[in-house]
Amino acid sequence: MERLADKLVVLVACLPALVAAAGGTAGAGLVVALLAAVALAALCELARSRVALVPPLAVCALACALPEAAALLGVAAYDLCRVSAGERGRLRAVPAALLVPLAWGAARGTPGGPAVLLAVAGVAAGGWLGLRVGAFELRRRDALRTRDDLAAARLALAEKNRELLDAQDYEVRLATLSERARIAREIHDNVGHLLTRAVVQAEAYRVARAGEPAAQDLAAVADTVRAALDEVRASVHDLRDDARDLSVQVRAVVERACEGTRLAPSVRVEAGEAPAAVASCLTAVVREALSNVLRHANARHVSVELVEHPGLWRLTVTDDGRGGAGHGDGSGMGLASMEERVRALGGTFRAGPGERGGWTVFASVPRGKGTVTFARSRGET
Repeated sequence: MERLADKLVVLVACLPALVAAAGGTAGAGLVVALLAAVALAALCELARSRVALVPPLAVCALACALPEAAALLGVAAYDLCRVSAGERGRLRAVPAALLVPLAWGAARGTPGGPAVLLAVAGVAAGGWLGLRVGAFELRRRDALRTRDDLAAARLALAEKNRELLDAQDYEVRLATLSERARIAREIHDNVGHLLTRAVVQAEAYRVARAGEPAAQDLAAVADTVRAALDEVRASVHDLRDDARDLSVQVRAVVERACEGTRLAPSVRVEAGEAPAAVASCLTAVVREALSNVLRHANARHVSVELVEHPGLWRLTVTDDGRGGAGHGDGSGMGLASMEERVRALGGTFRAGPGERGGWTVFASVPRGKGTVTFARSRGET
């Protein structure tokens, strides 16, 4: 709206030059020049970027062919100066094109001297207004670009901050679970062993003192120690169950497998606590799949995705390596071992070339009886 008002002011400033060029008569040349200048000025508002230079340059060409149009060069000067002020480089010299029709008209003697002076005044007014508006638009674009850059930097900083917080939480969680696992091992290996020996000794003394009054006391001691041993075992299993965090375990497996290699991993885990059998199975599949990628695939990137659904856990390991050519015919011991683990939990397992190349390992483990049966078959409670 501001540019339209400026163009109207420039057009009014050019009217005295137009009247002087026409000699006070409204001839066909005057009408054609006026309509063409107005149309090209409107067309310039619809154009974008450097294309907006075409309409004012067309006015300059018209002024070379039609003497009356030289009086309207102020309108062209406005658009040329406005657009060139918003550009950088050689386009800054584009307004010099206004000198061509003015010099051409002066050389021909048309329009007359007063009309030329009035046209120059109109060009000066249009050029000044165009430079002012162009400089303002340039500053506004720079401000918007700076705002966008700052917004992008702020978003990038926020994303980096989230990544650092997630990494910190992961390290804290990993350290916590590692400490719990260590405590569970210490209790199981030391306290559990001592209590088991105490139970055996108490039973041995009870048998040796059979028939004596002390035998009943030794039986009571054995029962008490046996109850303490059961409590210790329950505590150990509770600690071990707390240590089965899929998110932490899978990320730890990927970090250890890819550390010191050129393989770039991306990990997405949307799963929390899982039964020990499930966690052991899925982490073993991830470990073996990554081992196959490093040994056979000649890949540069591997993607590990583990998602927990209401009815199952879904694991996908995909690489961008040589596909079937790198992993053989799929009959290796590693693939067989992975499939056995998954099938034992009632799940499904597939391994083969991916749709977009590379190799894909897919495993899903359902919730329910399978995990309990497998855990008991392995001696876990």
